[in-house]
Amino acid sequence: MPIERDITIGGCRLIQGDARDILPLLDLQADLCVTDPPYALSSGGSRPGALGGKFSSTVYDNSGLLMDVVGWHEIGGPIFRALKPDADCYIMSDDSNLFAAHGGFIGAGFKLHSLLVWDKIVPNRTRYYMKDSEFTLYLWKGRAFDINNGGSKRVWRGHRPADAIHNTQKPVELMQIYIENSSQLGQLALDPFMGSGTTLVAAVQAGRRAIGIEKSPKHFEAACARVLAAVDAHQLQEEQVL
Repeated sequence: MPIERDITIGGCRLIQGDARDILPLLDLQADLCVTDPPYALSSGGSRPGALGGKFSSTVYDNSGLLMDVVGWHEIGGPIFRALKPDADCYIMSDDSNLFAAHGGFIGAGFKLHSLLVWDKIVPNRTRYYMKDSEFTLYLWKGRAFDINNGGSKRVWRGHRPADAIHNTQKPVELMQIYIENSSQLGQLALDPFMGSGTTLVAAVQAGRRAIGIEKSPKHFEAACARVLAAVDAHQLQEEQVL
C-alpha cells in the first residue's frame, strides 16, 4: 500500500510513503512546490544525473545502506502534474546535481525563471574549494507572475540551523521566503520530499496550508513533532493578537 501513514495537523497533511507512488493518487492541484529532494549520496553511491534517496533499489552507499538511484526526470513529471496551472516551483540542489535537476524539470514542462543561491556563511570544509553555497531552481508552470516581495534578492545569506535534526535540513526562514513570495494566505504548498518538515513549518508560520510526503519513518516522526509544535505556537500567537 503506497500510503503507510496519513496524519493531519492543523492545516498540514503529512503522508508517509514514496512520493513517486503517492503523488498520482492524490489528484492534487497545489499552489506551489518547495522541496529539497534527497540528492545527497556518499561518493561511493552517486552518479551524474541521478537523485539519491532511500526509496528501494540497487545501489549501496559507503555505510552499506541500500539506496535507490532515481533519475531527476522521474520526479519532475509527477510534481508538474500535482501543481495548478501557473504555479511556481522551487527545487533545491547542490552544484554536482544542478544541471541534471534542471534538465529533468525542464523536460517535465517547467520553465526556469532564476537560479537562487543560499550563502551558508560558514562553509562545509573539504579538501577542495569549500562548499559555502547551495542552489534553488526557481521554476514556473504556465505563465510567470510577479513575486509578492519584488525586493527579494537572488542570494540569501543565512546560517545552517543550529538545532538541525536532519543532515541536510534547510533554514525555515529561507523556505518561508519562497512560500510567501509565490502564494497567498491559505493557499496550499507541496513538499514531496518532506524530510524533517521544514517546508511545512515555514508554511504554518506563513499562514499557508501544506502537504508533505516522506519515505523515512524516522524523518516522518520528526516532521510530525515539528509541525505540531509550529501549529501550537502559531495558534498561541493568533490568540495573543486577539
